[in-house]
Amino acid sequence: MKIILTKRTGFCFGVKRTVTMAEAALKKNKSVCSFGSIIHNRQVVKGLSRRGLKVIINKDNIRTKAVVISSHGLSPKVTDYISEKGRTIIDTTCPFVLNAQRIARSLGESGYTCVIVGDREHPEVKALVGFLSCRVYVVKDKKEAGSIRVKPSEKVGIISQTTQSTENFLDVVKKVLGKGPRELRIFNTICRDVVERQEAARHLARTVDVMVVIGGKDSANTRRLYEVCKKISDRAYLVETENGLENRWFKNARVIGITSGASTPDWIVERVANKIKGQNRNRK
Repeated sequence: MKIILTKRTGFCFGVKRTVTMAEAALKKNKSVCSFGSIIHNRQVVKGLSRRGLKVIINKDNIRTKAVVISSHGLSPKVTDYISEKGRTIIDTTCPFVLNAQRIARSLGESGYTCVIVGDREHPEVKALVGFLSCRVYVVKDKKEAGSIRVKPSEKVGIISQTTQSTENFLDVVKKVLGKGPRELRIFNTICRDVVERQEAARHLARTVDVMVVIGGKDSANTRRLYEVCKKISDRAYLVETENGLENRWFKNARVIGITSGASTPDWIVERVANKIKGQNRNRK
């Protein structure tokens, strides 16, 4: 059995930056709280929690002097509330997410109706909505975009959750364009790392017998990777760790492909690869 990893596995730049900043905050403070999980990887967050990171979801539950804003960003109203309480803010928002936030704010201030392509319950999208002072639609795909009502006199701007697929984003753009707005401004705010991971996974999935995608089940970019691979191969599987692997997946498989979400650390990728190798040895 041969195992091939895509060129991009492990943490992306933004996630690595977030984890590094959180670790630095924990060295400086006895305890730190984060507004939501700093990244969508349970194993990494659990490890940081053992070192003093407390995850909260309600701003009224802040009990520490230092507060970490996750890589997904936070609504300006909540950030202002934390500042007003005299807390120290460690803003680890991914630079690509910050760029989307700046665009969202600008569109709202310029009188555009804004369409966000993404998952409305995802923290990144919830934060983006908080930057908008205009009418806003959140749609996950072209089907939902079909329900958008656009007046002929209306100016519309379209941005994307940074972990979306380019294909899905363009499908929504075409749908909105067909509604005939007076003006349409399109901002492709999808992270370049996400695009490159999807392209690499798509290419590898076409050449292997089994494709394994590693990452948190609540990670948007990991789910997108899995969806990309599943469209190509029925033998594509998603696991959070090596414990999710099943022997039956690899029956008669000669070449195994592995990719990972942007919030999956290298050590988990290595454990998954090693367990697959071990299963192969045990069959001999």
